[in-house]
Amino acid sequence: MNTAAAPRRSSPRLRIAPTTRAPQAPPGVVAQVRLAFRPRARLATLLGCLLGGFVPVASFILAHREAEFDDLHGWLAVLLVLGGLVFSAKTVLEWGSMAFHDGRKALGLVVILEGSMTLSHTPWLAGAALAYLVGINALATGCTLSLAGRRS
Repeated sequence: MNTAAAPRRSSPRLRIAPTTRAPQAPPGVVAQVRLAFRPRARLATLLGCLLGGFVPVASFILAHREAEFDDLHGWLAVLLVLGGLVFSAKTVLEWGSMAFHDGRKALGLVVILEGSMTLSHTPWLAGAALAYLVGINALATGCTLSLAGRRS
């Protein structure tokens, strides 16, 4: 008997790349809020609410009390309001798109909320728009921070 080892077969192994998860769409509005208010995410959500909710409040006060075209301070206030609107509009557009599944409706929501909050001389209308914007920006920023903390 031949006790010599049989020759090794040199066949290349089929290498399969490790499976990578396809990028998933962010969870919807309701799912984000549920995730954000879980016990381990509450601190991040609170900090996000404080950060995100401040922007519409500051924009509202600046637009209705300080933004005038008389002097440099008034013009700087206008620029600050515009910055706040850009911050808020992006967030409201994203959440509106998730909620309505229609970009045009989301854009309409942005225009009416941001415009009413900034330009309306009817106190209850401007206040209602402000409340919506504070809520949307606070929850969106809170969800973003709590979800980011969950991933790390």
